[in-house]
Amino acid sequence: MLEYNVHYDPDEMDELNDLSPFNLKKDLKNISENERQLIAEEIANELIKGIHRPPNTIVRYWARLRNAAWVKIKTMDVGRDTGKSNGYRCVILADTINNHAFLLHVYRHGHGEDMDIDRKSENKLKKLVEEYSNSLSKK
Repeated sequence: MLEYNVHYDPDEMDELNDLSPFNLKKDLKNISENERQLIAEEIANELIKGIHRPPNTIVRYWARLRNAAWVKIKTMDVGRDTGKSNGYRCVILADTINNHAFLLHVYRHGHGEDMDIDRKSENKLKKLVEEYSNSLSKK
C-alpha cells in the first residue's frame, strides 16, 4: 500500500526552510503537537488519494522531471471542529519518487488568516521544487 511520510518539524528541514518563502516555525507556533500530527495524517491521506484532486489537493507547480511538486492541500481543523472548507491550508513539497511530503506553510482558512500566495513567493517555491527535483535526479 502506498504511504507518504510527512515531515513537519522545521528543525529537521533547515535546508528546505532556508529556500522557502515562509516561516514554518512561526506558522506552527500556536498549533499543538497533537494538531500537527493530525494535519500530517490528513496531508498523507490526501496524497494517497491522488496528488491532483481539486478542490482539496491542487498541484501548483511540477518540477521539470515531474518527480516533485509544490501542492496546496486543504485539511480539517480538528481543534475547532471544522471541516476542510474552514480548516487549514497547507503548502507542501511533495516527493513523488520516495513518497515524502514536506510541510512548508500552514494557515487557517476562514478565521481571519486567509492568505493568497504572491507571485514572488510562487517563484521562490518553483525554484525550491526545481532544486529539490535536481537533487533527486543526482542520486
